[in-house]
Order: sequence, then C-alpha cells, then structure tokens
Amino acid sequence: MSSPYRQPMSPWSGLAQYTRRVILPDSLGLHIYDSGTSDKPPALLVHGLGDDADTWRHIFEPLTEHFRVIALDLPGFARSDPAPGAYRMPFFKDFLLQLMDTLSIQRVTFVGHSMGAFISQYIALECPDRVAKLILLDGTVISRVQKINRQLLLFLTPVIGEWLYNRLRKDPQAAYATLQPYYANLDALPEADRRFLFERVNQRVWSDTQRVAYFSSLRDLARWAPRQRRKMESQLAESLTPTLLVWGGQDQINPLENAHICLEIQPVAHLVVIPQAGHNLQQERPGELIDAILEFLSKEGSDGPNP
Repeated sequence: MSSPYRQPMSPWSGLAQYTRRVILPDSLGLHIYDSGTSDKPPALLVHGLGDDADTWRHIFEPLTEHFRVIALDLPGFARSDPAPGAYRMPFFKDFLLQLMDTLSIQRVTFVGHSMGAFISQYIALECPDRVAKLILLDGTVISRVQKINRQLLLFLTPVIGEWLYNRLRKDPQAAYATLQPYYANLDALPEADRRFLFERVNQRVWSDTQRVAYFSSLRDLARWAPRQRRKMESQLAESLTPTLLVWGGQDQINPLENAHICLEIQPVAHLVVIPQAGHNLQQERPGELIDAILEFLSKEGSDGPNP
C-alpha cells in the first residue's frame, strides 16, 4: 500500500547540519546528530519509546555550548537499522555502550527521556564508571506508580495492539491525536512544531520497522522492569552518580510520584518540576529545561575534556 508518509524521515531543519551515519562493529547502522566538538565533555541524548532524535530539536544546539552533543535514533526507530533480535533493556544497554566505544567515548553525561531515561539510569547502575552525570526527563527506573489506561492495556496485547496501530494509517488526524496525552497543550505548540509532529507521527505509523521495535520494547519493559525492581532500587540507594530529575508538572504518562520515590531512595539526586509542561517537556518547555540543566551543571561542576 502506498502512502506519502512512507518517505524517509527528514531532519528538523536546524539539525540537518549535524547528521551523521555510524556503523557499529556488528554492521548495525545508526542515524545520529553529532555536534563534533571534541574538546568538550560528551553528552548522549536518548529518546523515549516511539520517538526519535528530533525530539531534542530545541535543546540540541543550546547544549553544544557546554558539551559535544550526540543524539541518536535507537535501533529500529526512525532512520536507524533494526536490531538483530528482541528489543530488550539489556540489549539497549549493551548497544549504547558499544556506540560509546565506537565513538571513543569512555564516560558520558546521559540525557534520557522517558524510556531513554530508564535505559540511561540502568546503564549508570550497571556500569557507573561509564557515566559522568545523569539528566533524566520524565523517566526513571522507579515505576511504582503507574497510570494504566485502556489503550495501553490493548497495546500490550499481541495482535490487538498491532491491529490498532495499523488502523491509524487510515486517518492521519487520528494518528496526530494520539500525541495529545504527551503534552500539557499540544495545540499551543508553535505551528512549525505542529506541522513537523503531524508528518512525523504519520511516518512512524507507516514504518513497519518502527512498529516492531515499538511493541517489542513496550512489552519487554512491562515484563522485565518489575522483575528487576528490587535489584535496581538496592543499586539506586548506593548510587553516587550526580543525577538531575526534570519532570513536567502536567505529565499524564509517568506520574510525578515516581520522581519523589526516586528521591527517597537516592537522596543525592535533585528534582526540578516544570509546572506547565507535560511528558514531552524537552519540546514543550525547552528554555526552562535548559535553565534547569545549566543550574545543575553549575552545582555539579564540569567533567573537563573527554580523554
């Protein structure tokens, strides 16, 4: 079936100049944005479930004043090659460490959003020597409080989830409407953002590769995370990795309570709440997010140049 949304995903105009293709030793090809400023400490930006590297379009360049900034499409998402197997959390951990090795990066500041925050914090718990700092946006390994809605339950169900996903191909406006819960006010975004998101969400819906990656990641996380909860909370209590949590005060996807629980377990972490932001605060309130990050960096200090 043909569709205008089957075309390759074009980068947000301000990010096009940073586009780079990276091939890992196992021949997995990745789409990344890389500011290439090697004399600054590196920051690796990891998007959430169903998203892509363009989610960072409003904070990428401001961060280049302080970091060599690298943002990627995770395997199977957007323009990166699919994974050779299941999209499990240990796979994402090993993959990101392999990417760091390929880019000759020993330690990095992770900036992770939602599932990307979970993966980033998981790496910090398992391999603390590879992580300089953590900046976690609306996500953490702590998920004691969950909002389970009917759509999520249906998406967790094999066959039914895929059928509902594919139905969105018939109605581009309905596909765009699925973004509403991720923002405090989707309609208040600048027109350029709304046009971009309309096209991008419909391109995702028409991507068979992304559909596989989305459902595999979602269902594995739902099974795997609860089994790892006790271990990860014990590790978190002992973690000394400088950590900043930034949460949207109107997040309808991941309740703010999880951030407070994380703080109770890891008292050295810091929390900033942006009241007028939803789950995708990096898109909705980028200026306030950058302010929170810079204040955190001023308190924690710099890593210095990457060796």
